[in-house]
Amino acid sequence: MMMRSLVFGVFSFLVLLGCNNDDDQTPIAGPIALGFGEVTSAVVIVNPVINEGSSTNVTSGLVRQGVNIKPGDMDAITTDVTGLSVIMGLPTGIVPLQFDVGSIDVNVLQDKELYDVIVSYKDNVTEIIQEVRYPIGGAVIKVAPGQDLAGPFNTDNAIIVLEEGIYEGDYNITAEGVLIFGAWDPTEGPKSVFTGNITVSGGGVRMRGLMNEGLLTVNANLYTAAFCVLNDADIKGNEVSLIRNVFNGTQVSVPSSSAVLLDNTF
Repeated sequence: MMMRSLVFGVFSFLVLLGCNNDDDQTPIAGPIALGFGEVTSAVVIVNPVINEGSSTNVTSGLVRQGVNIKPGDMDAITTDVTGLSVIMGLPTGIVPLQFDVGSIDVNVLQDKELYDVIVSYKDNVTEIIQEVRYPIGGAVIKVAPGQDLAGPFNTDNAIIVLEEGIYEGDYNITAEGVLIFGAWDPTEGPKSVFTGNITVSGGGVRMRGLMNEGLLTVNANLYTAAFCVLNDADIKGNEVSLIRNVFNGTQVSVPSSSAVLLDNTF
């Protein structure tokens, strides 16, 4: 498969905040800090930047800030300047997200899960990709720094929730369908930090809300990273999805075909 090699400078991490419509207008952002895994939630991104090389067919509109979204019978929320808003306390079942130009439905399967919903908002509203489900409300493996990660990383379909802290050493994720969910602070970004190299050999691995200071190497299909801060990366495989990550490395290689690349900073 033809690859696109990209060389980028170093960018500082930008914290992504959304606001609710309560009187105090309290900023909200990111997993764990908001009780993700405790409260059924959705993170909505409106009109993301579609990065060069993305295979998505739907184009984004121009408006990102101040878009009103009314989830079912709940109070309306409004997107921030980055097009992001967080919905907390969703019911299970089909939940319509109503915009002023139309609506989309989110199928919430279980309590305490998290969904990433990414939409194009123009003269109508359309999902750019199908909502991404994180089943963190069920049986999860909670890991603290210093505890074993080799076992969970080699267990098919493991759902791993990382506590805040430093995770030293190199890791190889060989199992299929592993979900790795990092701790996150609304002002400081990812709080689960890997200092070594991570190699992904198993298919369908998903990472959300973590930081990796070493080299990320992916040699498998269906890899997904969202809301991560990453350094150098060599990502191979088909049907890769990269959503709103920050790449701080000088050597980043991602697929030029069959990849979904949305709102990433390189």
